[in-house]
Amino acid sequence: MSNFREKLKVKMERFLAGRNGMDVLARDVYILSIVLLVVGIFSRLSIVYILSMVGLGYSAFRTYSRKIYSRQMENQKYLAFRRKFTKKWDLRKKKWKDRKVYRYYTCKSCKQTIRVPKGKGKIEIRCPKCGNSFIKKT
Repeated sequence: MSNFREKLKVKMERFLAGRNGMDVLARDVYILSIVLLVVGIFSRLSIVYILSMVGLGYSAFRTYSRKIYSRQMENQKYLAFRRKFTKKWDLRKKKWKDRKVYRYYTCKSCKQTIRVPKGKGKIEIRCPKCGNSFIKKT
């Protein structure tokens, strides 16, 4: 039995050699397609089911594509687009994690977020981006 598994593993490795593999865009399209598939099953809308199948096909196309450079460029563009939406969430997670050690302030002129240590009393905070100064209690 284990001999069969080893042979299958070797064959899969040979098949996947030189292919793009599952990147972030392919993974996100796959997850969205699965969600659409479940919604399509419960709602009985054929368009949702068709969209989920198209998404699964596109995810498989990206995963098994041999044009690695093209798929990497598409993935980089997707990551830059996705970063616009996840940036605020990442900052909130970081603020929550550092809440006992640091305070976060926003510069009034350039909207830059500035992190300062807690427990220093009233200090003058200078924005590293625009040079604006303001006094706050930490």
